[in-house]
Amino acid sequence: MTTRVASLIVTLGGVGRLPIAPGTWGSLVVALPGLLGPVEYPWLLWAYTAGVVAFVAAGLWAIPYVQEEWGKDPSRVVIDEAAGMALVLAAPIGASSPWWLLASFLIFRVYDIAKPFPANVFNRRSEAWAVIADDLVAAVYTVVTLYVLQFLVNIAAPLLAHS
Repeated sequence: MTTRVASLIVTLGGVGRLPIAPGTWGSLVVALPGLLGPVEYPWLLWAYTAGVVAFVAAGLWAIPYVQEEWGKDPSRVVIDEAAGMALVLAAPIGASSPWWLLASFLIFRVYDIAKPFPANVFNRRSEAWAVIADDLVAAVYTVVTLYVLQFLVNIAAPLLAHS
């Protein structure tokens, strides 16, 4: 019974069992509520922040139960992608518009797949915290990238307006 509940948690109710790109689907499930309203609605940031806490806590509890049967970091475990995507969208820029939401989603997926340092180090470990940590690192890289892009857009916009 415990393993069944853990399985439902780590697959986000079965989303992780989709046959193609389960991590992308797990991230998308978390990103979709961002389309409900811009980040000016404080409840959205609070919801994503609460989501990070909930996904991390639930993942830390549930991942060890499924690892016994599925291995150290099977692709159907997508609660880690959910935690990472929620962290990206908890940043004020993440869901500030549909365009930033799309950029957040795409950039997060690139970093999650590429696993830049230190995510690649965490990815080699098997503990539940490490399974989640590599996605949180990808989320931090994503947020930094988004702010750099915003800075560049803010510089370019006046220059383009005068041309």
